[in-house]
Amino acid sequence: MLVDERRHRIAQLVLAHGAMTVAELSRRLGVSAVTIRSDLEALEKQGILKRNRGGAVAPQVLRFAPAFQEKTSLHRQEKERIAELAAQIVEDGEWIILDAGSTTLFLARRLRDRRLTVLVNSVYALNELVGAPNIELIAIGGSLYEPGLSFVGPLAESFLEGLHVDKAFLGVNGVDLRGISVNNAQEAGIKRRMINAAEEVIVLADSSKIGVSSFVTIAPLKRIHVLITDSGAPGELLQEFREAGLEVLVA
Repeated sequence: MLVDERRHRIAQLVLAHGAMTVAELSRRLGVSAVTIRSDLEALEKQGILKRNRGGAVAPQVLRFAPAFQEKTSLHRQEKERIAELAAQIVEDGEWIILDAGSTTLFLARRLRDRRLTVLVNSVYALNELVGAPNIELIAIGGSLYEPGLSFVGPLAESFLEGLHVDKAFLGVNGVDLRGISVNNAQEAGIKRRMINAAEEVIVLADSSKIGVSSFVTIAPLKRIHVLITDSGAPGELLQEFREAGLEVLVA
């Protein structure tokens, strides 16, 4: 494992767990405690984590959302497959938006070695793509929505006004014949602006979200170009989506 790869993995582990000891990191990565301490020192200088006695902790802002970490673990295999398929339809040189969400985070991890311009409103995705050699990373700022560690609200929405990108990859809580929806009104506005900014809108939704109507409808199906889901989704409903003009890809 190269130095940069190892340090990236250390940052992921500390972020996921909130804190890790030198001994735990040494055991997980198969390198000496001396090497781990050197890596932690370098990562602290970059502002990615903070060292403490015996290990390191994630910065306070990054330890805020256990609900998101729990969400990331749900239906993980399906989300990983969806992200893998989504990565295949991204072309080098494109400008893309990655929405906040667990599946879009898995997609971000698959794009680190690509040549892209990527706009993100997620602290997690931002952290994932920092340092990627061929990615121009643009952060969408705004008010912090703490449960998902994402930026929302009027400032974030105005940032996207007038912009045009090739593709937007959205995470949602529900997809049914009425459209796509989310549980929280704070997230709906920024997702609508992402849709308006994109030439092509791709929704990433595992099968647990298919046929679900959540609290706030973001957009009707006619505003979506592609839905990527997994094989657990009900076939009859996917066929209805196709008949409504939506391209459906099954991972």
